[in-house]
Formats: sequence, C-alpha cells, structure tokens
Amino acid sequence: MRGKRMQVAKRSCQGVKHGQVSSATQPSQSTMCPHASFVRTMSTFLRIDRSQEEINHEIVKQLGISSVGMEIEALEALLSTMGKSTNAKALAAVRNALEMQGLQPSVRLYELLLRAYLGLRLQPEFAELLAEVEATGAAAPSIKVLALRAAIHASDLEASIACLLALASILKSSSSATASTAYPLLVQKLVRLASEQAALPRLLQEFSACELLNVWVLEELLEECSQRGDLAHMKESVELARAQGTELSSKARAALIRASGTVADAMSFFEGTTGQCKPDILPLVALAEAAARFSDTTLADSVLQHLPQHPSATLAAAVLRLCLAGGPLASQDEGVTVLQLFEKHFAAVDLSQDLQLQRLVADAATKCGRPMVLQKLVRSLPDSTSRAALLKSYANEQCLDGAKRVFQACPDSDACLYNALLSVCVACRDIASAEKLMSKASEAGAADVVTYNTMMKAHVQSGDLRRARALLRKMRSVGLEPNNVTFNEIIDAAAAQSSAAMWEVINEMEACGLKASPITCSILLKSIQQSSQPKDVDRALSIVESADLAMDEVLLSSLCEACIRTSRTDLLTRYLKQQRSARGVTIKSAHTYGSLIRSYGFLNDLEGVWAMWNEMQARGVAPSCITLGCMVEAVSTNGEPEAGLSLIHQMLKDKQTRSLVNAVIYCSVLKGFSHRKRFDQVWAVHEEMRKQSLQYSIVTYNALIDACVRSGEMNRVSLLLEQMSDDRIEPNVITYSTVLKGYCQDNRIDKAFEVLEDMKKSADFSPDEVTYNTLLDGCARYGMLERGLALLQDMEASHVRPSNFTLSVLVKLANRSRCPDKAFELCSELSSKYHIRLNMHVYNNLVHACTAHKNLPRALEVFEQMLGERVRPDVRTYTLLLRACVDSCKTSEAADLLRMAVGISDAPARFARFGAAIAQPKGGLTAELIGETLEGIASSCSEERLALELFNDLRNVRGLKLDSRLPMRLTAAQSARQARGNEDALVRLLMGEVVADVPAHIPRQAQLGPRGRIQWLLRLNCIGLYKGSEGGHMQMACCIMTSWGVLLPLGFVQRVHSQPSSSKYELSILGGCLRLVVC
Repeated sequence: MRGKRMQVAKRSCQGVKHGQVSSATQPSQSTMCPHASFVRTMSTFLRIDRSQEEINHEIVKQLGISSVGMEIEALEALLSTMGKSTNAKALAAVRNALEMQGLQPSVRLYELLLRAYLGLRLQPEFAELLAEVEATGAAAPSIKVLALRAAIHASDLEASIACLLALASILKSSSSATASTAYPLLVQKLVRLASEQAALPRLLQEFSACELLNVWVLEELLEECSQRGDLAHMKESVELARAQGTELSSKARAALIRASGTVADAMSFFEGTTGQCKPDILPLVALAEAAARFSDTTLADSVLQHLPQHPSATLAAAVLRLCLAGGPLASQDEGVTVLQLFEKHFAAVDLSQDLQLQRLVADAATKCGRPMVLQKLVRSLPDSTSRAALLKSYANEQCLDGAKRVFQACPDSDACLYNALLSVCVACRDIASAEKLMSKASEAGAADVVTYNTMMKAHVQSGDLRRARALLRKMRSVGLEPNNVTFNEIIDAAAAQSSAAMWEVINEMEACGLKASPITCSILLKSIQQSSQPKDVDRALSIVESADLAMDEVLLSSLCEACIRTSRTDLLTRYLKQQRSARGVTIKSAHTYGSLIRSYGFLNDLEGVWAMWNEMQARGVAPSCITLGCMVEAVSTNGEPEAGLSLIHQMLKDKQTRSLVNAVIYCSVLKGFSHRKRFDQVWAVHEEMRKQSLQYSIVTYNALIDACVRSGEMNRVSLLLEQMSDDRIEPNVITYSTVLKGYCQDNRIDKAFEVLEDMKKSADFSPDEVTYNTLLDGCARYGMLERGLALLQDMEASHVRPSNFTLSVLVKLANRSRCPDKAFELCSELSSKYHIRLNMHVYNNLVHACTAHKNLPRALEVFEQMLGERVRPDVRTYTLLLRACVDSCKTSEAADLLRMAVGISDAPARFARFGAAIAQPKGGLTAELIGETLEGIASSCSEERLALELFNDLRNVRGLKLDSRLPMRLTAAQSARQARGNEDALVRLLMGEVVADVPAHIPRQAQLGPRGRIQWLLRLNCIGLYKGSEGGHMQMACCIMTSWGVLLPLGFVQRVHSQPSSSKYELSILGGCLRLVVC
C-alpha cells in the first residue's frame, strides 16, 4: 500500500519544479466554503478528548458525507484551520484515512503534516513521513527547510549539514536583502549548534566548499562567534569569505570590533572599514563600545574623528557614555564634557526614541546649572507623552528634584505631565508634594481620572485607606466617574486589610454600574485564602462567573488555584467536571495542564492526574519544568513516590525531556518518602542516582541535606559535602545555611564554626551575609555574646556588609546575653558605618531588649525613634509595649498606645508630630491582644474604670470585634481582689495573729467559739477563694489546726504536703479530726 501511494504521489508532484515553494500558510481555493462543514464538524469533535479509534472512525465517516472526490483538499483545509491546536491523534487519524481510502497526499498536505509533526516534536513520525516524501520526489524547498529545522531541533549536526547542502543552491542565490527571514534564522541556529558541539571548523569548510559564505551567512557566523568571543574562527571565516569574493558588511565589521581582544585588534578592524569610504554607523558604535570596554582614549578619539555630520541616536548614546565615570573621556566634571559633546555634535539628533540618552543629557544640564539646555532638550521632544516618559524615568531612582526641573522646563503643562510628575511623587513617597501638585492640577483644570487614581494609589501605599476612599467620593462629587482601575487599587488594599473592607468597596463599585474586570477577578481570586469564610468564597466566585468573561486558560488556572488554597473541593470538582465537558477550554499551555494536574492531585484523584498527563502528551503539548514538577508532586503526595520516581526516570531517558528534570522535582519524591517515614528510601534514591551517574545539581544536594537535618541524620551531611566536592559542585548560601542550622539545632556550635572555617578556606567560595547571619543566630540561641561579637568582627574583616537582618540577630544576641546597652551600641555603630536604615524587625528587637529588662521609658524612646524614621510598627511592637506597660502599671501609657494604634484619638504630644497613619499597624491590633491588655489594666493595675472606658471606646472601632463577655471579666476583677483580701485576713485571724482592719462580715478572733472557728475553716477549704490549688487549701487547714493544738495523724500530714491534690478520703479524715475537736 505504501509503495502504491508513493507511485501516485510521484505523478501528482511532477508539476513541482525545483525552486517552487508550497507555502502551507497561503490560502487556497480548497480552504473556502466547499469543506466548511467537514472542517467545522471535525474541529468540534476533536475539541473533546476522544480515543484514537473514535477519531479514526469519525474522520472517515465525515469524509464520506461531505467531501466525496475532494478528500485531499478537505484534509488540507482541516489541518490549515486547526493550526497549532493539531494534536497527535488528529494527525494519526488523517494518515489512517489516507491509507484506508487509498488516497495519495499532495505536496501541500505533506507539508502540513510535516509541519504539524515538527511542532509537536514527534521526531519518529516526522522522520518516517519525510522518508516517504523523499522517496516520491516531492521534497519541495519548503519541505527541505522543514527537514533542516527538524535536524537542528534534534541537535543532529550531520543531518543538519546534509539538509543545508540540499538547500545550497537556494541559499547561494539569496542576498541579505532578498533572503527569506527563515533562512538567516536557520543558519543562525545551525551555527549555534556547531559552536556548541565545537564543530565550527567543519561547518566553515562546508560553507566554503559550497560557496555559501555570502554576506548574510558571514554576518550570522561572525555574530555568533562574537557573542562567544571566538576571535580565531572569526578571522578564519573572514579569510574564507574574502577568498570567495565576499566583502565584509558593516554588521560583520561591527561584530569583529566587538569581539576584539585588544585595542590593536579593534583599531585594525575599524581601519579596514575606513579604507574605502566613510565608516558606517554600526562600526562606529562598536568602536565606541570597545573604547568604553578598554577605557582607551585612542579608540575614543578615533570615534570622534569619524563622527558623521548626522549621527544617529544610537551612536550619540555610545559616544556620550564615554564621558561617564571610568570612561576614556571622563573628567572631574562629567556633566561638562557631556554637554560639550552634545552641543557640538548631537544637538540636532532626535532623542525621542532613546530615553537613556535623554536622561544623560538632562542630568548633565541639571548638574551644571544649564536650564536652557534642559529646556531645549525637553522642547525637542515631539509631544507630552515623550516628556512624560522622561519625567517617569526619575521614579526608579526616586529623584523628585530632577523630575521637577524637567516639569518646569516643559513648554506647557497638561494632564499627562501633571500625572507623570504625580507618579514620581508617589514613587518617592512624598505625599505632601503629591497633594500640592494635585491642588495645582485641579486649579489648572488638568486633574482627570488618572490624577485621582494616582493620588489614591499614594494613600493606599501609605496605608491610609480612609483617605483613599474619601478621595474617591470627592472624585465623584466633581463629576469624574471612577473606572475599574480606580476601584482595583482600593479593592486590593482593602483585601489586605480585611474581607469586610474589601466587600464594602466592591459594593460601591457595583453601585457605580461597573462590572468586575479581569484584574478585579484576579484580585478576588488572590484574596481567597485558606482562612476565608465560605460565604466570601462563594460571593467572589459568583462575581467572577457573572463578569461575562470568556473562560480561558488563565482564568481556569486561577480558579483552580483559588479552590486549592481554600480547600473547596466541591467547587474544584465542579470546575474540573465542566472542563471535561464539551464546554471545556481547549488547552494549549503546559502551565494550565500543570494547574489541572495539581488540582486532581489535591482531590486525591490519581486517575484524573494521569488522564491530564496522557491528554497533554496526546495533544503534543511539550511539558515544562513546572508541569513535570506538578505531576511528580501529585503522585508523590498521594502515596506513590515510586511512580513519581519512575516518571522522572522516563524523562531522563528521553533526550527531549531530560533537561526538564531538576532538583525541585526530585524534592517532591524525597518529601514523599520522608512523609512516609522512609528516610531509608530517601537515601536509596540518592544512592541510585549516584550509581546511574545522573547529573546532580546544587538544589539536589540541598534537598538531601535538608532531609538529613529534618531527620536528625547530621552524621550523613559530611558525606554529602564530600560528594559535592567530588562532583565539583560548590555549596551555596542554602547549603551552608542548612548545615549550620542543623548543627545549631543539635547544640553543636563548635561544629558549625568548623563548617564556616572550611568555607573560608575555599578558593572559589567565601561566606556571605546569610552564612554569617545563620551562625550569629546560633550564638544568639545560646547567649554566646563574646563569640558572636568575634564573629561580627570576622564578618566585617571579610568585607561582608551587615544588613537589617544582621542587626536584628545582634540585638537578640545582646538581649539574651543580658546586655541591652550593647544592642543599642551595635545598632548605632553599624547603621552609621554602613548607612543602614533600621527596619521594623530591628526596632522590635530593641523594644524587646528594653522590656525584657524592665526599662519601659527606653522602650518608648525606641518607639518614638521608630515613628520618626517613618517605620510603621506591627502587632508585635504593640504587644511588647502594652505588656510592659501593664507589668509596670503604667496604665495611662497603655491607654494612649491602644487609642493611637486603632486611631480613635489624637496621639500623645511626644508622638503627635509623626501623624496618626504611621502609628497604626497594618491589619490592626488583634482582639486577643486588646482583651489581654484591658484585663491586665483592670486586675493587675486595679484600674477597672479605665479598662471599661477603653472598652467602650474600642467597641465602636470598625472592623474590631471584641469579646462580648469582656466587660464581665473586667468588673469581676475587683470582686476577686476583695475576696482574696478577706481570705488573707481570715487566715491570719485563725492562725492567732492580731489583725487591725478586719472586714465587717468576719467576727473578731475573741468572738469566735470552737464551732465558729471550725465553720470558718471549712468555709476556707471549700469555697476556694484563697490563692493556690485545692491542695493548697488542705495544707493551710492542716497548719491552722496544728496551731490550735490538734494532733493530726503524721501519715495524713505528710500525704497532704507531698501530694497537693486532695481526695475524698483526705477530706473525710479532716472532717473526722474537726468533729473530735468539737466534741
């Protein structure tokens, strides 16, 4: 059958002459209406996952219904319409239909099939079909190009060269101006392949033998060699090209200059350019880059000498960069040199497309005090959009002054420029300047929706959601309608604060008649977390579904991930069921398959996991690292790490997928075995990989070391480090941090320091900040102050800059070593020396150092300094301060801190100047902390009235839900304290002491008869108001009776004092003794 098909194909292809290209992308008459029904029916049928037998039967059936006599054209139309959505099953069905009906493919159908096989990376099927095409003589140039692409993709250099020789006549006749864009790209890939396999000399010989070293081929050769710094092969290519009569183009000479290893080589290549005519722009740019690289004034002067009358912006930028610090044209005042060159050579250059060059000139003009040059530069820009881009470029550097000067140099100020400068103010977090600028824009009538949106963003960034929402209301009052961008910014900030705040903003958005945009849906789905209430999840998903957004891969992935985070298996099951139906999305992305595989894994549906994996392979979607990782993780976490390991081995055996396997994927298998309490399997996987000579990565070793640390197998770490050394894999920060952490947890600080010394002895690796911080934390764990300070000195001697994390660990070290003053000394010294701006964590540790040593005034000073540096406190800051205030009975300070944290009153005078917003922690105080503080004020500090007053103030704070039983606990504190005082007085009376102030309801000792004293004793033991446990009451009763002269059984007394808990037996003995006393 195959031979017959080849014979007929030969006859059908006789009209194809050499050089004719049958483009699969060009429409033909066969793709029009005659086959629309067949294409539509099959496209719908193939959208649902079917078995191969079902697809084979359906395609033959539909061909017999609607395309009798035109089967080849119908199949061409089907493949053309499906395009990249074609899968392996569809291609197999097309070839089956050809064989079943004895049809012979046309050249176009051959090309469509080959192109689809190539896109799906089905190399065996491609090779089989290509052999069939070549046997029929139907290999048109376009098919030869596909063959070359396939050979390059397979990294088969020999086959690639063979395909190149088959295309030699076409390539030889093509010039750089007329060559198809596909040819230079293929040659570029071929050169890269030969370079990777160290076979450039062989490729050069083939190019030379076939006389293929034309202009554009030589350019690709030199460009690749230039990127690799291969000057020898570049010179050889040039010699062979000149022998063939090919002259060097400007692009080729520029590549030679860029690859030059010395100043002499660069000048030599450039002089070859100037020998016949004036040098082009490309060689001049390359020479300027070489001058900057070598910092050579000779090359720089040569560039200036050959500058054309009308230089380009690219050349101007390359020349002006020579004036920067370290450049060959640099001077003490680089701005002066830049301006001189600009005014002399580049004043007429259009700089509108080169923002970096605009900044270079603008900064020089600002630095040198030349406002006229800056004004000329700004006015040369074509429109406000270009000027706004220049203004916004100052935002990344937070240079508000420079942006203001550019704004002042603009000929007019419209909304676009106001908004650009406003965005710079926001980026610099200068709210005051932003508000002044917005006022000016409003007065000038230039404030638009973007202006208000930008200002609201500023308030949101500063944590002032209240002012942002107030600005939203003002925006509507002046007649400007907010858009989705307006609400999205506020919704995102409100979602970070609380779900209630987020829904308030969404309600306002819906009141404005706005529907959720894709970004709104993304924010809602992102806000769905594990702690979200079911009603919030349902409403968020309802809004997403009612947003009239077409379901696509991105939305499907986001929905699945949100359901996984919230453990909503019911909704996740529904979405997956919908995806399996005819309404399902056609998936083309490996990322989406990864999300679906993860979803089935979350549902513990291994059948669905494997179904998605098999469907992805059937559709020819190449897996990515993430997809493979999701697959291995899904099977490993569902109790089948063996299957995950088997899948990894399959990927390793296939050279097309071998590169996908990485240490992160292996971590899933290792964790799977670890969760099954099988560390022996973890180690067995490691040994198996060693036996198979698999390439280890640093992440693989880090995962193994982490498994050892978690399992308490630190004795194996040394072996792993030795194997890393044997494999020539250098440890990284994670490696040393993990090892050091393991030794510190194991209380083996000396061993951790040995690891540090080994690291310092390494010639290629030195300890970094993370390493030192990890070991400092170990010293802090055990209060080793002197050793920690010595380590700090070693850190500085090694030129490792400390960071805020280092400072926070040092403060903890000093605190645990009972040296709080040392903590402040270290922070002051290191922050000044290394220009470190203390962050929240450092300040919190300093506050803790003060409160731990009962120094509340100093803790409040630290808090004041924190606010002054515009560092927002968090819940931990207030927890430390409030508890310290309660312990010290500083109730007024505690009350001020509480009110300031929730924003219900003005801050105390010492804190008022910093503003109310900066003092409010993100997310607010917890109800538990507030309740603890109020109870402490009421009970420990005896300030029930103040505690109740604070409760009444706090209960009205929006979003704060206090325990409704808290007032009862506050009022009960006074009664409990009074009862304890009464009991103390009673005990003293019964012990025979003289009590001056006896409570009214307790008679004096002189008035107590024997029975009365026994009644009070029984009452003392039973009501349990005295401090201590029930056993404590028993012990007190025994002491009182002994003071009366009652002889109690010795064994009974010993038992009561040794076992504080009292039993019915012991109470009965005590009762018997009391009855004897009464008698």
